[in-house]
Amino acid sequence: MVTGAGLRLGLCVAAAQAAALAGCVAPSDTGEGEAIEGELTDEQSYAASTRPVDVHGRLQIVGKELRNQNNAPVQLKGMSLFWSQWGGSFYNANVVNSIADSWGATVVRAAMGVESGGYLTNPTAEKNRVKTVVDAAIARGIYVIIDWHDHSAQDHKEQAKAFFREMAQTYGNQPNVLFEIYNEPDNEPWSTIKPYAIEVINTIRSAGSNNVIIVGTPTWSQDVDIAANDPITGFSNIAYTLHFYANTHKESLRAKARTAMDRGLALFVTEFGTCDASGNTGLNLNESQTWIDFLNANKISWANWSLFDKNETASALTPGARTTGSWPDSELTQSGKWVKARMLEGTGGSGGGSSSSTSSSSSSSGTGGSGGGGGAGGSGGGTTTSGFQFTVSPNVNRWWIQVKVVEPGYRITGVTARVNSTTHKLDPQSWGEGEYAISREVPAGTRVVFTATDSRGATASFTSNPWP
Repeated sequence: MVTGAGLRLGLCVAAAQAAALAGCVAPSDTGEGEAIEGELTDEQSYAASTRPVDVHGRLQIVGKELRNQNNAPVQLKGMSLFWSQWGGSFYNANVVNSIADSWGATVVRAAMGVESGGYLTNPTAEKNRVKTVVDAAIARGIYVIIDWHDHSAQDHKEQAKAFFREMAQTYGNQPNVLFEIYNEPDNEPWSTIKPYAIEVINTIRSAGSNNVIIVGTPTWSQDVDIAANDPITGFSNIAYTLHFYANTHKESLRAKARTAMDRGLALFVTEFGTCDASGNTGLNLNESQTWIDFLNANKISWANWSLFDKNETASALTPGARTTGSWPDSELTQSGKWVKARMLEGTGGSGGGSSSSTSSSSSSSGTGGSGGGGGAGGSGGGTTTSGFQFTVSPNVNRWWIQVKVVEPGYRITGVTARVNSTTHKLDPQSWGEGEYAISREVPAGTRVVFTATDSRGATASFTSNPWP
């Protein structure tokens, strides 16, 4: 919407814990855990264990859902880069790796600007910026959206077809890649957008790629209900774009989304802002959370606008932030900090994305309490969350996180614990089946969010009672 202007084996005894404690360092002021000698840092272990494409493989559209190679619904979460011609300094591998490693992103959007000094003026330069991001995403094992970032794509149809033909020939067999063929139509009706989309889709399919294609919708990709009245047929793996800016677009736009989904459309939020539609002022995190809750409930994937340092509310980075990633909190805006936290929620074996089966193990969360939770300070033996059973050990203390996770009929492949804004990968323990633990500091009164992933890629989360 916004323009350029505008991660211990052995018995858990006191001596062992004391020895472990001697090697620990309290988290720094920025909330990032520091390394224990001989161990991987949280960021390194997280990075080594989270390659979403290895988990989910080639994506597909089934009905109104984005699904993985095992036919389980999947929700991607990530960041959109800014217009390439103005935000090109952030189009690099370090940035892609940082949002995957530290933010839990499972998708990055390369927003290739078309007009205003973009692709139409410098096609080689802009295309190379996109390829740098795509290559980095493939190397890191996350998904990437190749976005024709244009408000008048029907006027540049031949250029779009040539571009996507080359991208499909180059990357069309890579499971990482999704194609977004029209960012935001301005005032063009669906009767104009649809024929354009069909021609570009034909071009991509003729080039041999059956990867997911995302189609823009009328009125800056808001009128998904209108597209649902006359959907594109004759092709598989087609999704439709929904964009919103939380302080401007509220329940009425969610109603449009429900209508489109009720009519069978798969939606993908390739861009959203936490503020006004202008991209500046009107930060509204309450309404942003309402939107995130809606997207999570409906398994709609999203990318936040934008990973850039422009001095405006929608930017995730502060002016002058480093272009090499690994940003401290001081280089994140209020929006950036909030969006990063939303991505880290639910991180497990597949990073910020989550998947669920169509039966009993859909991603969800439960909160331990005095009435029965197995959380720290709880009175019950454990809590079942959509088939996953979480039991927090009574031996936890300020420097020890331990939880038992089982799911009848399935193998647990990974467990994380989020303490405030930091996510830790827990290690399987030798003293009991399903026991996971790590020596890390948990401030008294903190609620720890545990997330488990099973052998199908399904995830579930559980929030403990306040830590002792």
